[in-house]
Amino acid sequence: MNHLNDIDAPESAPPTRQRLPALVRVNQILDAALEAFATRGFASTSIDDIAAMAGLSKGGIYTHFKSKDDLFEALLERALTPILTDGTGVPVVGAVTVDVLVEQVLNPMYERLSQRQTMQALRLLFADGSRVPERVAKWRAVAVDPYLATIEKLVRIGIAQGNLREGAITRAPWLLISPGLHAIFWQLIQGENDPELLAEQRQAHIALVREMLQIGKLA
Repeated sequence: MNHLNDIDAPESAPPTRQRLPALVRVNQILDAALEAFATRGFASTSIDDIAAMAGLSKGGIYTHFKSKDDLFEALLERALTPILTDGTGVPVVGAVTVDVLVEQVLNPMYERLSQRQTMQALRLLFADGSRVPERVAKWRAVAVDPYLATIEKLVRIGIAQGNLREGAITRAPWLLISPGLHAIFWQLIQGENDPELLAEQRQAHIALVREMLQIGKLA
């Protein structure tokens, strides 16, 4: 009788640890940092705390980020950088109507506000932004100011095309998104997202913009 099949096969070598793509690893670290900052506060959170929450070594964090300040800035960029492009980084232009402003500006803003990570990042910004003013200033210069400039460009194109009514918003295009700040305020003071309230605020915001900008009789 052949007993070769009864001989135990040599144990295979233990699997090597999978190397995740850099973007996946960075998002893993940012997720952990956001949770740590939200739980402990920015000042009380250490890189060791973030590493433990991410399941990485401290060196694994420093491979991608030089400091907590770098993490703070990256969190703002990821969660709070507005979207107003066609996917190529080019601002969407063409025929600019109220419907276009709703779809390209207002709806994406409220979609962001409905996300837990966005609200966590906003709480972090309001609570600890003063600790890293240079990082907040950089984020504003890189993300917020260009976003507002693009909104102004869209509104002025709509006026030139005869698609938008001139008024307070067209004289100060940043007013287009101002009611969103009211929505942010109420979400923050409640401490958690209220989907029903946010939906009401979105609809009221859209109705206001239609009244102020739409030419002709409203439906």
